Amino acid sequence: MKVFVNRKEITIFTGARVIDAVRAYSAYSAKMLLKGAFTVFDRFGNMTEPDGRLTEGQILIIKKTK
Repeated sequence: MKVFVNRKEITIFTGARVIDAVRAYSAYSAKMLLKGAFTVFDRFGNMTEPDGRLTEGQILIIKKTK
């Protein structure tokens, strides 16, 4: 399945979670997400949880937590 993280296409297994896609994108970003320093949003601006399920073509944006 393909998803996008910060405009980068990531190929990941079916049933993957947000944290799996972020890990595939960047180990550092995954670490910072789990520490609470980064937050992940979907293409509509909704915050997503690291354990949220992904669907084909989903777009994720990582931002620093305010």
